[in-house]
Amino acid sequence: MLKKTLITLLQLAVTIGLLWWVFHDPGARREMGAALKLADWWWLGVGVAVFFACTLVATVRWKVLLAVQNIEMSWFRTWQLFMIGMFFNLFMLGSTGGDVVKMFLTMRETRTNKAAALLSVFMDRVIGMLALIFLSVAFLYFRYDQLSHTEGSAALLNILLWLLAAAMATIIGMFVVSGLGWVHYLPAWIPLRGRIVEISAACHLYAKGWRTTVWAFLVSFPLFAMFFITFYCAARAFTDQLGVVDIFSVMPIVAVITAIPISVSGIGLRESLFVSLLAPFGVSAGVATLISVTGFFINTLGSLAGGLIFLFYKASDRETISLRDMHKEVDRLEDEIEHSE
Repeated sequence: MLKKTLITLLQLAVTIGLLWWVFHDPGARREMGAALKLADWWWLGVGVAVFFACTLVATVRWKVLLAVQNIEMSWFRTWQLFMIGMFFNLFMLGSTGGDVVKMFLTMRETRTNKAAALLSVFMDRVIGMLALIFLSVAFLYFRYDQLSHTEGSAALLNILLWLLAAAMATIIGMFVVSGLGWVHYLPAWIPLRGRIVEISAACHLYAKGWRTTVWAFLVSFPLFAMFFITFYCAARAFTDQLGVVDIFSVMPIVAVITAIPISVSGIGLRESLFVSLLAPFGVSAGVATLISVTGFFINTLGSLAGGLIFLFYKASDRETISLRDMHKEVDRLEDEIEHSE
C-alpha cells in the first residue's frame, strides 16, 4: 500500500509540474484563446466517431487473442469489457489500471483462471507494441530529417528509437526463450520466476497458433491508424499546417512515452511532448497544447461511454458487482501479479 501511495503521489507531482510548465506562459495562453475562437469544432465530432470505430477494431483484436486460449465470449460482451477497461485505464491511478479490470471481468464472465485472462490482456499489449514498432519506423522514415532538426524533438526521437529497440529485443527474446525451452532452466531464486514462466507459456501458445496471432498483428495497423486520426482531427480543428503523415510521424513518440506511467493518464507529459514535437512543423506552443488537450478530450469522451456501460453491467450469470467489491478484487489481483514468483 505504501509503494502504491508513493507512486501515485509521484505521478500527481509530475502531472502538476508538467501542466504548470505547459500553461504558465502568458503568450501561449493568448495563442490558445485566439485559436479557440477560430476553431472548427466539426472535427471534434469526426474524431469521436473515429474513436468508436477504433474500439470496434480493438475488440476484434482482443477477441482473436482470447480465442487462442479457448476463451469464448460474444462480440458484444467482449466490446463491453473492452470499453469498461478503457474507462478504468483512463481514471484509475497506477501502472496497470484498466488492464487488471479487464482481466477480472473476463475471469467472471468465462470462469477461466487468472493466468489465461492475464495472458490474453498481456499478449494484446505485446502484439500492439510490435505493430507500433513497424508503424513508427515506416512513418519516421518520411519525417526523420524534420524531427531531428530541433534539439527537443531530436532528443525525443532518440528516446523513442532506444525504447523501440529495447521493446523489439524483449519481444524477440521472449519468443526465442519460449521456443527453446530455456525458461525451465531458470533458478528458483530468480525474481518473478513464476511470472516469466507464465509469459513463456503464453508465447509458446500464441506461437503455436501463429496464424491467429498474425491476424491479430495485422488488425493492429488500422487500429493505430484510427487512434492517430483522432489526434489528426484535433489538429484540423485548429490549424491546416499539419498533414496526416506529420501526425502519424509524431504520434508513435507520444504513444510510447506516455505509456510509461510517469504522470496520471499521460496528462501534462502529453502536452509537453506535442509542444516539442510539433515545433519543427511551425506549430506554436499554444496551438500544439490545444491539439494535445483536444485529442485527449476526444478519447476521454469515448472512454466515458465505458463508465456508462459499467453502471448497467451485469455478468452473464446476472450477478451485479459494486465498485467497492471490484476495487477490492482488482487490488488483490494486482498484488498477486506484482508478487508472482
